Amino acid sequence: MTVNQFMTKDHRSCDEEFATLENIVDSGDFTKAEPLFKEFKEHMEHHFSMEEKVMFPEFNNCSGGGCNPTTVMLMEHEQMRGLFSQMEVALEKKDKNQFLGTSENLLFVMQQHNMKEEQIMYNMVDNALNSDEIIEKMKAL
Repeated sequence: MTVNQFMTKDHRSCDEEFATLENIVDSGDFTKAEPLFKEFKEHMEHHFSMEEKVMFPEFNNCSGGGCNPTTVMLMEHEQMRGLFSQMEVALEKKDKNQFLGTSENLLFVMQQHNMKEEQIMYNMVDNALNSDEIIEKMKAL
């Protein structure tokens, strides 16, 4: 399995959780939405952690500079974390419109981010590093 396959599968899993969460909030069931949001956010943070603690440092050590996409990926992770915080506030206030407006922004950022990772970053990692070793280290987190 490649890093691209492993991480793309995780992207799809996060996407499914996100879609379920949006549907639950849209239905107005905030009791159900709060634990789903917590699960989604934890899954996203774990995904970010695999990249930030394993993949990006390993890639940065071997890439030798040049066009390194990890800086952009890290900025986008921070942007998404900010949106998570806004969504959390909306959930606490049980403000469906605020939540769904922010989640629309998150969806746009996630789609753009995932596309860059799946089409560029992960392929660069697979070409530069031992995919099996990287995946094992990420699984160990």
